[in-house]
Amino acid sequence: MDQVNKDGNESTADSNLMDQTSGGTSPAHKESNQGHVTHRNLLGYRYSCLLAYYPIPVFCLLLGGTVLCGVIATALYDLPDFSDPIKGFQARGTKISRRMFSYRNLNFPDSGAFRPLQRPNRGDIMRDAKQGFQAPQAVTQDIAYNNITMNGSLSVQSGLRPELIFLPGGDEDTTQGAEFCKLYPLSTSARMVLVPSKTKTLFSSEAMKSICSMENEVVRQHPSFTKACCRNTMSQFNDTFDGEQDDCTLSWSLGNVVAALNNKESCDNLQIEDVENTGQILQDCAPYYESGSLTELCETPQCQALPSKCIQGGLVYKIFHFLTPSSFVEEIKQGTFQLSSTIVFLPIEMLYSFDELWDLYKDVFENKVITYDKTKVAALELGLKYDLFASYLQADTLYLGLSAILVVIIINLYVRSPFITAMTLLNMIMSLTLAYFAYKALFQLPFFPFVNIAATVLVIGIGADDTFVFVDIWKKARQDIAKKEPIYNRAAVVHETLKHASVTMFVTSFTTASALYASAVSSITAVKCFAIFAGTAIVANFIFTVTWLPVVVVLNDICSTILFGQASNKDTESGKKQRWHPLRTCCSSLSRFLNKVFTVHIQTLIFNLRIVWILLFLGLAIGGVFLVFVSPKLQLPSQSDFQVFRSSHQFEKYSSDFKKKYSFEDDRVDLLPYTATWGLQALDNGNHWDPESTGEVKYDDQFDLSHTESQEWLYNFCDRMRNQSFVNAGDQSYCFIENLKTTLHSPCTDETLPPPCCGRQDFPFPPDVFNNCAVLFCNATNCMSQHGLYRFGPWFDNGRLVAISVVATSTYKLSLDYNLMDAYWNAANTWTEDQMQTAPAGMSGGWFISHSLIQFNFYDLQGSLATGAPAAMGISLGLAAAVLLLTTRNILISLYAMVSISGAVFVTIGSLVLLGWQLNIFESAILSLAVGLSVDFTIHYGVGYRLAPFKDNRGRTEFSIETLAPAITVAAISTFAAGAMMMPATVVTYVQLGTFLMLVMTISWSYATFFFLALCRTIGPRGNIAQIPLPKCMQCNGSSGDSNKSQDRIENGHVATVDREQNEPLKESKCNAAKVTELSDDDLQKLSKLESTCV
Repeated sequence: MDQVNKDGNESTADSNLMDQTSGGTSPAHKESNQGHVTHRNLLGYRYSCLLAYYPIPVFCLLLGGTVLCGVIATALYDLPDFSDPIKGFQARGTKISRRMFSYRNLNFPDSGAFRPLQRPNRGDIMRDAKQGFQAPQAVTQDIAYNNITMNGSLSVQSGLRPELIFLPGGDEDTTQGAEFCKLYPLSTSARMVLVPSKTKTLFSSEAMKSICSMENEVVRQHPSFTKACCRNTMSQFNDTFDGEQDDCTLSWSLGNVVAALNNKESCDNLQIEDVENTGQILQDCAPYYESGSLTELCETPQCQALPSKCIQGGLVYKIFHFLTPSSFVEEIKQGTFQLSSTIVFLPIEMLYSFDELWDLYKDVFENKVITYDKTKVAALELGLKYDLFASYLQADTLYLGLSAILVVIIINLYVRSPFITAMTLLNMIMSLTLAYFAYKALFQLPFFPFVNIAATVLVIGIGADDTFVFVDIWKKARQDIAKKEPIYNRAAVVHETLKHASVTMFVTSFTTASALYASAVSSITAVKCFAIFAGTAIVANFIFTVTWLPVVVVLNDICSTILFGQASNKDTESGKKQRWHPLRTCCSSLSRFLNKVFTVHIQTLIFNLRIVWILLFLGLAIGGVFLVFVSPKLQLPSQSDFQVFRSSHQFEKYSSDFKKKYSFEDDRVDLLPYTATWGLQALDNGNHWDPESTGEVKYDDQFDLSHTESQEWLYNFCDRMRNQSFVNAGDQSYCFIENLKTTLHSPCTDETLPPPCCGRQDFPFPPDVFNNCAVLFCNATNCMSQHGLYRFGPWFDNGRLVAISVVATSTYKLSLDYNLMDAYWNAANTWTEDQMQTAPAGMSGGWFISHSLIQFNFYDLQGSLATGAPAAMGISLGLAAAVLLLTTRNILISLYAMVSISGAVFVTIGSLVLLGWQLNIFESAILSLAVGLSVDFTIHYGVGYRLAPFKDNRGRTEFSIETLAPAITVAAISTFAAGAMMMPATVVTYVQLGTFLMLVMTISWSYATFFFLALCRTIGPRGNIAQIPLPKCMQCNGSSGDSNKSQDRIENGHVATVDREQNEPLKESKCNAAKVTELSDDDLQKLSKLESTCV
């Protein structure tokens, strides 16, 4: 043994350096390896040798392979498109979605994907087309997305200007010279909300004139306004008109309407007495509006009998219904006239003036607070929300880049190596690239939703965390090897580092990935896709962490050796002086400061107050559970408008704050429809991972209405349907069998169907008569009913009746309230399913659906979120517990860790509840990260506690703190800082993600450091208590005991020479956790054969 050491000392630094950089091994180096080995298995050590002696080939292989994967993914597959942020925000495979997709495919078989949620506001005109149920005779044409009929008077075709047709509501005489736009409904006009700035109420002449002046001087002066404004002349549709501003009609504003009521052309000349006179008129007419007698068109005799001052031109109705909040009626009745906001409807139609409104917003409103005299613009509705989002999404990537830069700076300060820092950033990019390749090429997922961008920040945070831990363990392993071996053995350092780092990184990565993959149980397309991509990105990051990162650190170590000449462990131990550099000195001082803080101050704080920490954090966890499950609870979303900007943005303020305050926003469709359908299989047979794949219609082969029993049952069904509490019996309904019976019972004339389809007295009809007469009846008349965009009645295929639907109006008003929609669904669906139990065989396959464009899809989405998010979190916690138990094999450590992780998760979610978060799509995706990000720090400490070379819980806890606490803290700080950098963003996704990262880092670090370690210090397992032994076939070296026992054996090509000195004082044990013993000549021969396999 002495001869081996002597030869090792005689080797020169130059020969050793040449060996390290060329990939070879000098004889002295080989002998050093042979003489001093610490617990290496053959496969693991061979891998370590590969990384230590051939770093450049491995580096090039990994980089080249990733680049190739990226090229394949981008060249062969479409790049992500985030122009539609709510695409994929729909439930698939649920009972409601199967029925909705089936009925939708029947109506629109070739129209592609549809929006279950309201997307662009330019589509509002479609909702205005829904004027409730229309009887069959009112239908004059097929209904399609691009062709809509409004009350039979206004025909709008996509891509064309509306025809010059004046809407009813008064003539020119009633407005006394005030010319308003009458070409389209107010609800399709661009609008802005104004609030007081220097006055208490807007119902004053000064405030009204301020609004008018602001509009004239700020808005109407813009060229785009002049180009797009409404003109009640033929110049509106003449491309060569001069475009004078004076040609534009007046805006529907409170000041202009008050002026019209007082026989003035505009609000510029308003006086105090004009406002007082209008106030008196409003007081007199308010009861009529509240009772429903006063309507916009005033077509009923009840309305026409009202005082003329209330119905002139519909102006009073417009004040109540469009221009002022619903609460203003009560203010009027009390005589206070406290008007807190008002809407100005600009004479610009949103659907056809996209370019003009875009320029107007960019030049006049964007990033500006428009304040003029006594008023200011508080919110806007220009139909640009989702189109503007695509622009802001690109601009706000700046904050994502700044977050990455800040993390890179922190990494460089901690690891003190620009090369490792740059390669760590490249590691993150490679992880995302490989994940995208797997997502597109391996999993063949066609849709890449907007929420997937959250995986970027996740990879940045976890990548930085792994780098800190790996570099810390590398430094400690190098110091330990230096004390054991006289010649620097880089392969041994790599092996020791991977042996400890790979365990903790495996646990943290796979618990995070499993938590994300668990979210794939969701029925929502976007959430499922996010779960797969983010989980795959974490797995890819782990792969690169145990391959790329060791190679990078080895290359950095080689470069340091070349630059500073540290070729032997004598130099390492003696602390050979390096070139002085102010940044390196600063970083070293920071590192020493952090080590002192955690080894002295934080450790003392944890140990001395451990009971206080345990009770405090248990109390916080109980509070978090109360907030999440009891009160106020994590609420479901109450509005279908998906929030894309921060709450202070003008577009979001209209959607969240003002939209619900104005009556006209609630009267598009008053009551929900009830629809029962037969002949269709309720199938969603499209690709649930692709929103564009909606499937195709599948008919029910058992459906047969021609049988006499089926006809009679359907006829009675329609009668029973009208008697149900959820059906509005006084409203119009449509039942085809009733219309057919009436027609066939009519006397035969020249205007009726020919015999035998007329003059009949029998019912039900014979099957052949029913089949023939049903076809003749539908050919002669339009037997289809219409409700909004959907058609109802009989559906024929090659002259055969294949499906039929019955429609009625329910008693439930249009609402986005989950509880109300749930009550309607349960009542209508339960009754319909009960009816199907007694139906004849040919009619037993019917089902209920409410075909509303938004409400039931949104209700289905809410239900999927309510069930999917808790299920995913439960699965995530279960998987995390399983992975932790399998890794540590200690029941108590796993139990304490799960209590800590669960507490951190519930406190994080409870904090988000207090911040007003609702369980929407992106929030659901973010919350799925709560478990994944909360496990990291606790598991790092838990694995460190388990691998500590001590038996008592105090020594193990101190070892875990001193070994991992600095790296974990810097990792938490870096991720917290990355989240903070995203807070100034305009896109709410980045803001929410930043908020979440700051919260989860603070809370999970606090629980891991102060709660989990306090538990370990107080009641942590000692020795092998609660330890699950490995099966004999899996035991390393045939040992089933703890690794703390002295070992000195060579078997199965494995050398282990560890002598743990448990009787040494604590500090001495920390410095010399293992000592190397001498080997016999036979052992050296066996070891020589083993080590030769590495070279």
